[in-house]
Amino acid sequence: MFQPEYLVSAGLELGEFKAFFCGIEDIAFSVETGRPRVYETIGGRDLAEFRLIQIAAYPRPTATLLSSISSYLEHRQRPPVKTAAISAPTKLYQLMVLAQDGLPVPATFYLPRRLLRGSFAELADRLGLPFVLKAMNTSGGRLNFLIETEVDFLRYVEDAAYAQVAFLAQQFIPNNGTFRTLVFGRDVPIIMHRCTTDGSHLTNTEQGGHATLFDVETFEADVLDMAVRAVELMGCEIAGVNLVQDRQTRQWYVLEVSSNPAIGTGAFAEEKTRAYSCYLRAKLSAG
Repeated sequence: MFQPEYLVSAGLELGEFKAFFCGIEDIAFSVETGRPRVYETIGGRDLAEFRLIQIAAYPRPTATLLSSISSYLEHRQRPPVKTAAISAPTKLYQLMVLAQDGLPVPATFYLPRRLLRGSFAELADRLGLPFVLKAMNTSGGRLNFLIETEVDFLRYVEDAAYAQVAFLAQQFIPNNGTFRTLVFGRDVPIIMHRCTTDGSHLTNTEQGGHATLFDVETFEADVLDMAVRAVELMGCEIAGVNLVQDRQTRQWYVLEVSSNPAIGTGAFAEEKTRAYSCYLRAKLSAG
């Protein structure tokens, strides 16, 4: 049960039941492939241990976390009460859904801000160094930082300019660039390889990354299937999926699914528009 401004640490007896109240700032997320977890940080109990979860109110940042909480509880067969109309999709929600389905995603943690400041040692132990600190709700590589030391970490966590930012801590996957796959229905007509030209960990073209077209026919079929599956899980028909391969282990990971990918703009707009037109013609013909 969530209460907006305060915490009732003791349980409230209701006949044979006991109610527990806590605020959204007492909820933490651990997202690892096949074993995501959402838990309250007062006693460390998994939300799936509760028989009923009632959302009582939703001040910031509750709304941005509700979709992730709802997905987790439904997966654990503990559907929450009255959240559909007030939740919002985020990177955390995407990763939760993908991880629950078994798709490989970078290990990711969300901690309430009151716990984040003192969490560097734990995060470094769980994620390794360097790791990524990224805003939950931005795109295009904005507010995405590579953390190598505690000084780096505190620089962003303690900066007043980021006081309202909900940060995710995420495993950094050493790579030779990321791949943006455009998925139209169940087809992947366009793959762009994006790499950095300045040593940054960011490969987004908005952040100066360099993009080249990749031959779809030579791409690993099971990885394309993974991209299509990620889009299906997000309930999309048209989407851009960011994939990355660990250059040491060769493991592929899904980084993000964009339900509004750039088609008529950005790198290779002509090729993307042509592929989109073919998709629309085929869809209209089939209908």
